[in-house]
Amino acid sequence: MYSSEISGSTEPRIPEVPEYALQAIKRRVREFEKLGKDGIARFDFRPFLDLEVEAKVETELAFCISTANSSARAGLKFQKSLEDLDLSKIDVEKLERLLKDAGVRFHRKKAYYIRHALENFASFKDDWRPDRDLLVKEFYGLGLKEASHFLRNLGEKNVAILDRHILRWLGYDHGSLTKKRYAEAEIKLQKIASECKL
Repeated sequence: MYSSEISGSTEPRIPEVPEYALQAIKRRVREFEKLGKDGIARFDFRPFLDLEVEAKVETELAFCISTANSSARAGLKFQKSLEDLDLSKIDVEKLERLLKDAGVRFHRKKAYYIRHALENFASFKDDWRPDRDLLVKEFYGLGLKEASHFLRNLGEKNVAILDRHILRWLGYDHGSLTKKRYAEAEIKLQKIASECKL
């Protein structure tokens, strides 16, 4: 169903999405828009994961950094642990413990990246939609995928989160992905989404 060999087409195909998943996606988009507009939102991950997280823009940035080369589940567990903490006072050692306890890979390096991002976030506080290239340049640990992830989670609709699975599905080698090739893959995915009325 997914592959061009089965469908006879050279373009990747999207399978039918169950109604419960469509409703969950629509709810999540509303949650993202609320976070971008209000700076705070409650994310409900059911039916996929029995978890609710109160997200702030800063914790969402920390989450996006934490999930690079790690699982979303571990990143969400980490983000949940940040809910009641004063992020302006949290140190690298505390971040490292929280990341490790959540099962996030590369917790030492990510703790440093997150502390740096939290310290520098103030310069973006009044403009939560800096461009992706600026995010990649200014925040350690954010590549194009993670910066896209962050912007999407603030309600931005014109970015694609291209992980290795999506890139492979689109016919790209994720190991040699340049900024230009990322943009090409993003356009290709946007075309497919448009054709599918997504």
